[in-house]
Parts: sequence; structure tokens; C-alpha cells
Amino acid sequence: MSDSPPVGIVGDGRVASHFLHYLRLLDHPVRAWARRTAAGSPVESLVSCETVLLLIRDDEIEPFVRRWPALLDKRLVHFSGSLVTTYADAAHPLMTFGCDLYDLDTYRSIPFVLDDGATPFQVLLPHLPNPWFTIPAAERPYYHALCVMAGNFSTLLWLKLFEELHGRYGIPPSAVHPYLAQTATNLQVNPGAALTGPLCRGDMKTVDANLKALAGDPFGAVYAAFVSAFARRAYPNQERL
Repeated sequence: MSDSPPVGIVGDGRVASHFLHYLRLLDHPVRAWARRTAAGSPVESLVSCETVLLLIRDDEIEPFVRRWPALLDKRLVHFSGSLVTTYADAAHPLMTFGCDLYDLDTYRSIPFVLDDGATPFQVLLPHLPNPWFTIPAAERPYYHALCVMAGNFSTLLWLKLFEELHGRYGIPPSAVHPYLAQTATNLQVNPGAALTGPLCRGDMKTVDANLKALAGDPFGAVYAAFVSAFARRAYPNQERL
């Protein structure tokens, strides 16, 4: 791998840090450039790279390429889940990236989602052994909305549970970890039967009591929205349960 051209990485956020680490675990040469720490321009710093990963904020990608148009001579790749641009190919890693770095097996398992008809993954990122899938480019914002709801919004719900149990009742977050772990396991093993609780039982008395208890709490509207979403999913031909 040492004879291969290095992969360039623009950015120094979480995703950039993870993929810098991943490429190093693969023993693939890599060059990194970040505005806050670099002494020279990205064109100079990444001159030996054939592929450059633009791992910066979505709204910075196009302005960045316009500022450094010489980079268009390289294969530019962005990891945004929703951005559609002619400046770079899209390859969205379907994964959440925390503060701690992962092991090689975890990185290898991350699937990438590309656009239909775009450069195939094995050409775009031949140095990565990951699985990959494609979706229509026009569907990318919807696809990304699904990812945000499932990953980020569920995290907000778990944080709410951790904080309220600890702040109100002195129950530590660690006491909730088995519940969180089993929920994730159930979703993986048998997703069709993973949902539990009053909604799937049709127990509207409990649902109403929950909503009353959440009066004045912003999460009350979240609960009500989930009730509505569940009703539409479970009873598509009815307005209410």
C-alpha cells in the first residue's frame, strides 16, 4: 500500500479524524489539511493525492472548491448524506461517529451510500473494502432525513431519559444501559416485533396519561407526534386509533 498515492483529507472534525485513523489502520498513505492548522494551501499540501475527501460542513464544500479550483483535477469525494453537487462525488458512510476512534473491523463494516449512475465505489475509493449501495440522487435529502431521525433524534430521546431519571430520581444513566442495549438487539434480531409499550397494545388510556404527564414539556409534542406517526403506520386507512 505504501506505493499507492496518498488519500487527501480536508477537515479536522470527527469524521475527518475517524477516516484519517481508518486509513492509517489500513496502512494506506494519507495527507491531511485543515484550515485551522495548515501552514500552506490545500493545493500545495495535497499535491501528491489523486483522491481528496472533503470532510467539512455541507455548506462549506462548494465554496471551498470554488476557492481552490485546482483541486478539481483530483477525484473529489464528500461524505454528506444530503448534499447534491457537481463538484464532488457523494459517498455517505451510514454510521455515527463519536469522540472515540473505532477498531478496524468496525470501520470495515460501515456501508457507504452513493448516487445511482455515479462513479462506482471500487473506482471512487478503491483503497476501502467497505460494502456500498446506491440511491437516486434526488432522494438523497429524504434518505438523510431518515438517518437523522433514526440516529440523532433517538439519541435525544435517550438523553432525555438519562437526564430526567438522574435529575429527578437519582437513578444513574448506567441503570438504563441494559434497556438501551436490549432495544438495539431487538431491532437487529427481529425488527418487526421490536416495538413494545402502549401504542402497539392499543392502550390509549396509558397514552393519554403519558401525554398529560408531559404537559408543558417540549417532549410532549414529540410524544404526540409519535402517536400520530404510529397511527398512520398501523392504520393507514384511518385518521385515528
